[in-house]
Amino acid sequence: MKLLFGGILLLLVFAVTGISKYHQRKSRLMQLPANNPQAFIEKGSRQEGKKLVAVIGGDIVHGTISYNFVDDAARRRSCKDYQFINAGVNGSTAYDVLQRLEDVIACQPDFVVVLVGLNDAAVKIAPEFARKNTKLAKQSEKPSLLVYEKNLSLIVSRLKVETSAKIGLMSLPVAGENLFSKENMELDQYNEGIKNIAAMHHVSYLPFNEKLKAYLKGKNETRGGSLKNSWKLYKKLVIDHLVFGHSLDRISYANGYLLLTDGIHLNSTAGMIAAHQLELFLKQNEHNGFANGTKGSYTS
Repeated sequence: MKLLFGGILLLLVFAVTGISKYHQRKSRLMQLPANNPQAFIEKGSRQEGKKLVAVIGGDIVHGTISYNFVDDAARRRSCKDYQFINAGVNGSTAYDVLQRLEDVIACQPDFVVVLVGLNDAAVKIAPEFARKNTKLAKQSEKPSLLVYEKNLSLIVSRLKVETSAKIGLMSLPVAGENLFSKENMELDQYNEGIKNIAAMHHVSYLPFNEKLKAYLKGKNETRGGSLKNSWKLYKKLVIDHLVFGHSLDRISYANGYLLLTDGIHLNSTAGMIAAHQLELFLKQNEHNGFANGTKGSYTS
């Protein structure tokens, strides 16, 4: 009888612990960055003498389950004269960004960088991610490359009309580290769309994807880990990082990636490359004085 009671008690402890961990990681995933647009508006926290930079996007920008490259850029000496707003929300598509653009516009930033599209492309490159993403199910149109390009173009149009910000569109990172995979070929089409939209609207194009590919080529690792087990790796990433506090780099190394953690999200190496692209965008625009509506694409 005592053995049975002990077994039941142990099961209850495991159940309570499991529920606690589930709510812990769920709350961490939903928690917005401290420097999100709403917090900025409510606190009126614009720092005197600093130019305001807003970075908009999904998981890669949000920085809870991916390296926070926005905070990285903010810590750089060359960026000491800038204040950063993180308008990233996990799971976001270009459609979601468009719906919440009002908050970013209300901040009246001097610079805006947009990095969004992996969740749009997930329907093709990571179907299991797409099926689990409730934001995709709420979209009025079925996700596709054409729908993505339309929404991204609308984002840029609104930013140009309703702010005086200098705008940059950052290309999407690699999906898995096999550059010859069908997933990365699919993403190439999205990135070509981003480049075309940047040219059409005369805004800057930030070649993040190209820099990641160059890094892998430099390491002779162009046929690395795929997205085959990415959903399983993602679930483990969330628990290991948000519950147990394991670093993204530790998780990345354990999964056999050089730049990614689970095939989708960034480790510190990839994140620092993104931060450098953001840093270069600010330097380039300050140096050349590109105004809103003036072409400022670069490939540095």
